[in-house]
Amino acid sequence: MDTFSNFAFLLPTTMTLFGLVFLVIGGLSESTASAWGVAFIFGAASFVAPVLPMPVMLQSLFGNATILVSFFYYGEALLRHFGAPRLIAVRLIFSLLAYASLIVAIVGAQSRSLELATSDVAVALLLGGPLALVIWRARSLMDRVLVGVAAIAVIDILVRLFIFNGLNGMSTELADFAGSSYTYYAQVNVGVLSVAFAMAGLGSVTVATLETYRHAAERDPLTGLLNRRGFDSAVASLSMAQRVAGIVMTCDIDNFKQVNDSSGHASGDAVLAGLAALLLSRLPSTALVARFGGEEFVVFLLDMPLASGAALGQSIRADFSASDWRSVGVQRQITMSLGVAAPVMSENSMHEALARADRALYAAKSAGRNQVVIDAGDSYVPGLRIAPAA
Repeated sequence: MDTFSNFAFLLPTTMTLFGLVFLVIGGLSESTASAWGVAFIFGAASFVAPVLPMPVMLQSLFGNATILVSFFYYGEALLRHFGAPRLIAVRLIFSLLAYASLIVAIVGAQSRSLELATSDVAVALLLGGPLALVIWRARSLMDRVLVGVAAIAVIDILVRLFIFNGLNGMSTELADFAGSSYTYYAQVNVGVLSVAFAMAGLGSVTVATLETYRHAAERDPLTGLLNRRGFDSAVASLSMAQRVAGIVMTCDIDNFKQVNDSSGHASGDAVLAGLAALLLSRLPSTALVARFGGEEFVVFLLDMPLASGAALGQSIRADFSASDWRSVGVQRQITMSLGVAAPVMSENSMHEALARADRALYAAKSAGRNQVVIDAGDSYVPGLRIAPAA
């Protein structure tokens, strides 16, 4: 069984191709893909080590260095993907200590079994540690597949260590590695797992990239709130029962054009961002908050009675009118008007309730601005308003 002639070129070539694909994707601003790319490139290099034209000892030192780098970046890719603490210093120090131990095993003891045991434990921890930090963060199917493949890889390393160093034993001679049963087992398993890992990693990167573009398409770049498209998409995911149990609120900054004309668009942008921050800080976390364009903001509050929503709107209006904008170059008071409405079962879409909230907002503007006006469906009365306190 000429193990190396079967796998020496196929496995590293495959891993290199995967690595290059990930690096290309990483060059398109997907940082997680870059980590996967480095991991696969160095993983490929570790399997090339036994055929390099150098002494066996140097082959071992090179191969172990590259495999440690590879698994460091496998762990890095997992941590980046799931947004977990990366603990770079801790993992780097561990990697250096592991390599120092490998030098002792290779150069000092000149024991292949000790070298492989040390290497297997090190790479299992380099991947297993990050895996333990992210395993509970997997929510989507692709994330669970990725975590599952990583877990199988760690288990495979530990089983290999137990079988060949614990039960069967193996030659301690460095030169016996290429023709050993350990090498055959490792090459076959790593070949299968590397493909599975690459597919899972590529899938997770693809999903994350699509999510990034979807987020950009559904978010207002200035405020970070939902845009009209994002708001419609979020509302579409709600049941009719959820819609009629909540309220919609339309908000508009009074005389906003004067802010831009007198203080400049940068100041106007700061005011818009300030209102967005105020809405996010005062509204429940379940609220859908959107900027529809210009100075128009829209809110949907789930499970909120009309009167409670109007009172909350009044509180937000009061806070906004009391804000000091001198730090952004605006020397005068800025106020806002709000219209509030409750969706009803007979309406075909949320936009009908929004139209009624807009009608209430226009009534607030016509009545002098800086106030909240309620539209209670068919019982709408232009005079039903919450005016600012004197």
